[in-house]
Amino acid sequence: MVTEPKHVFVYGTLRPTLATGEPRLLIEGLRQAGPATIRGRIVDLGEYPGLLEGSGVVHGDLLEIQTAAQLAALDAYEGCDPPQPLYRRAVVLAERPDGSQTPVWAYWYCQSVTTASPIPDGDYASYLDSR
Repeated sequence: MVTEPKHVFVYGTLRPTLATGEPRLLIEGLRQAGPATIRGRIVDLGEYPGLLEGSGVVHGDLLEIQTAAQLAALDAYEGCDPPQPLYRRAVVLAERPDGSQTPVWAYWYCQSVTTASPIPDGDYASYLDSR
């Protein structure tokens, strides 16, 4: 039996230290499970970042999903609806600071990134601090 991940990896406006307004309301009921990293790369899309395939390291936080409704609300916020979704949710391996790995949900950007700026260190929070 395959079970779905119980955590979502957040790397941008849903990170607890960055969330304000609607994102803050969305994550209020989710338990913070600490920092983690995944493989990929992120780009600056203006008001938020986008996660893309890549060999770099992306820094973020794990939030524990407790209900299907919480996951559905995150999907709606991330624009996962067809026919042209903004993001798609997929399972990836996240690494915790102690070196352990766990499967998590992550939101991958699905639109064009031709005008996006790369975030070289893979950490949206530190990128915002340096702007």
